[in-house]
Amino acid sequence: MNNRILAQFGHLALRYPFCTVCLILSILLAGVGQWLRLDLRDLEARQQKRAREGDAMLKSIARGSQLRTELAAARTATQRITENLVVEKNIPENFWYFYKIEQDTQVKLIELQQRPTSMQDTDTPVTYKRVPYSLRLTGPYRSVIAYLQRLENGSHFGRINSFLLQRLDPKTNDVVLQINLELLSFP
Repeated sequence: MNNRILAQFGHLALRYPFCTVCLILSILLAGVGQWLRLDLRDLEARQQKRAREGDAMLKSIARGSQLRTELAAARTATQRITENLVVEKNIPENFWYFYKIEQDTQVKLIELQQRPTSMQDTDTPVTYKRVPYSLRLTGPYRSVIAYLQRLENGSHFGRINSFLLQRLDPKTNDVVLQINLELLSFP
């Protein structure tokens, strides 16, 4: 029965070729139209995504000079931090830091020791290493306080853990200062 129907359609197609071509083209164009309609939704979604990316890019380009300025400031700050770190193994240069402050403040540095570093208890990565120092100095009260201020505000980053200030003689203005501090170093 299928052969008979196909034979009739074949006979009609040969009898009316123009109608047959139009029917085939209509079916093909309807299929292509449906495919394009489905693909159009995908293309619209892609276009909206690209438009959002373009808007974000325009905003970053508009702020480009500001971002470059901020990046330069961050790089300068990082360089300054790096320059102000001590090198643990460079003991003479590290000691010179304390002796230079001694010269500038007119105190007498009696004792200066770089103590062994303590091991870290945690497994977290360490950005900076602490190098402990112990020092003892004597001099007039104002000079000793100036020394202490220079340590706090000096070029190297450090933390004073403890200090002990004692008066040497009640008749004079001389004091003794014992300090335990840590300077930051590369790990």
